Amino acid sequence: MSVSDATLKALKQLGLTEYETQAYLALVDGGQMAASVVSTKSKVPFSRIYDVLGRLHEKQFIQVQKGRPSMYIAKAPTEVMNTLRLDWEERLKESSALVISELQPLFERENKQTPRDVWVIHGRASILAKAIEMLDSGKEKVLLSLPSFDLSHVDVETIVEKVLDVKAHVSILTSSINESLKALIPERFEVRTRERVFGAGLVVDNKFTLIMLAGGEESDVLGIYSSHDVFAAMATSYFESLWKDSDTI
Repeated sequence: MSVSDATLKALKQLGLTEYETQAYLALVDGGQMAASVVSTKSKVPFSRIYDVLGRLHEKQFIQVQKGRPSMYIAKAPTEVMNTLRLDWEERLKESSALVISELQPLFERENKQTPRDVWVIHGRASILAKAIEMLDSGKEKVLLSLPSFDLSHVDVETIVEKVLDVKAHVSILTSSINESLKALIPERFEVRTRERVFGAGLVVDNKFTLIMLAGGEESDVLGIYSSHDVFAAMATSYFESLWKDSDTI
């Protein structure tokens, strides 16, 4: 069975060893098989095949039909991926709750002892994580500027979904907004548009500020985050100057 290098790499990232990958692919391609046939077709040594098939069953990639001999059947890739996703989401939820409940108080205590006013954040994923953290903490006021307020880009989709859950007063400045989104915007939100909005920025509760500076590559994406009131005041003043010259939707 010919499979692309990208798919082989993806299966490895999902936790399969080389032998497990070979055995699963053999079952996907050949259907129901006895262990000896899987060994022959996948070129996994017979001395290892039962161990390999056992791990594939534990990882929920295959089913086992008991008998003489037992028969092994690949689960559909869609079923496998959905099972893994749900399992990982649950484990991530539990792990996140444990880590945050124990380590966040320690971090905040240390941060108060050794305060830093400005951080440089590297990478799109890290910047989005910081933005989500800020939005989760918002209690009073959120100022958000986006070049385009729609769901055509995964970054914007992530931020938009999180913003729609914010309970604080939200002001959004953008150059364009997708028509399908207008009906989803809560009445307490204020949204204005102007011809051009440069870059993305976020100010929360007049204290926390995040500005994203995007380059051409993932490695070029930088975020400037500040917890200093003065930095937030400057960002707010600039936002409000643009806000005054913008159109209410």
